[in-house]
Amino acid sequence: MKILTNGKIVSGGKEICGYDIVIDGNKIVDVKPTETVNGEKIDLRGNYIAPGFIEIHCHGGGGYEFIDATPEAFKRACETHAAHGTRVIYPTISATDYDTMVRALQTAREVKNSCALEIPGIHLEGPYFALEMCGGQAPGIVRDIDREEYESLLEEYSDVIARWDYAPEKDKDNAFLKDITEKGILAATAHSSAEYDDVLRAYNDGNHLITHLYSCTSTITRHQGFRRLGIVESAYLLDDMYVEAIADGCHLPLDLLKMIIKLKGTDRVCLITDALRPGGIGEEGKEYRDCPVPFVIEDGVAKLLDRSAFAGSIATSDILLKTAVKAGCSVADAVKMMTETPAAVMGLTTKGKIDAGYDACFTVFDENLDIVDIVI
Repeated sequence: MKILTNGKIVSGGKEICGYDIVIDGNKIVDVKPTETVNGEKIDLRGNYIAPGFIEIHCHGGGGYEFIDATPEAFKRACETHAAHGTRVIYPTISATDYDTMVRALQTAREVKNSCALEIPGIHLEGPYFALEMCGGQAPGIVRDIDREEYESLLEEYSDVIARWDYAPEKDKDNAFLKDITEKGILAATAHSSAEYDDVLRAYNDGNHLITHLYSCTSTITRHQGFRRLGIVESAYLLDDMYVEAIADGCHLPLDLLKMIIKLKGTDRVCLITDALRPGGIGEEGKEYRDCPVPFVIEDGVAKLLDRSAFAGSIATSDILLKTAVKAGCSVADAVKMMTETPAAVMGLTTKGKIDAGYDACFTVFDENLDIVDIVI
């Protein structure tokens, strides 16, 4: 038994003081008033203690990306994000060719239990997207749904793939959606020109997540004068639809982030980094040309070389926390969108809360919202 004391517990959208956390091995046994708990205690020194931050959309960090498909890339990227408060991560593989997907999935299978972060599975972002919405994805790689290709991946790697993003307008009969969800893989809408009918059709068959809302997501269009809703409006219209928000302070202005949270609620918004290989190290002004989509780090974000759009972020979990608070969220609400809500999206039933029966997985931070390294 270990007793964590003198901390401000942040869980379930609330902040609680005067309580201790009792853990046994890797599980929380109880959360009780301090004066009722006896035994050897670990002093949290008045810092906040939250459930371990869960990152459901991250391409890399520390100079590495998961698509590099090497054990070193997985381990170094995980180490970088672990230092910034992430405890659970779903490594994201950008749209790429079949062989690269296989190498990344095989590497994940081999190393996922030896990284600094818990890796429940891999997030495939593509490649079945709308070309006009490829954004930071390689346009030469984005393609229509290939049944033979995805069935081969499902046959061999369905135990490793946790989530697969696609454009629902490319899947008119929901065949791809049904095939992946039957394997227990979460479906999400991304890099898409879908209209409301497409989103609703997919939603009714289990696609309940919008990837990085406002980034490569369609909005209202007009057809011979008649308006049709896009993904953005569909996300608000469908109450139970979850959305991702890149809370790096660049992709979404603070007012827009505030609006998303106000309209969707903290139980439907997942804060993500969408970090590329410079995640956690910055390198302002550095150009990355030896990659499928070259980019430059400028103004605290990764931009395409022509500056026409963002390519991804360089954020870490602590940046998400600080950005959400700057946008007007309480610390407790910000933490909820980084723990309880992503846990619900990904079906992690023992993570995301500090309560009896949940995993003893924590992130500790101070009044300045900086990560504190306390060995538990």
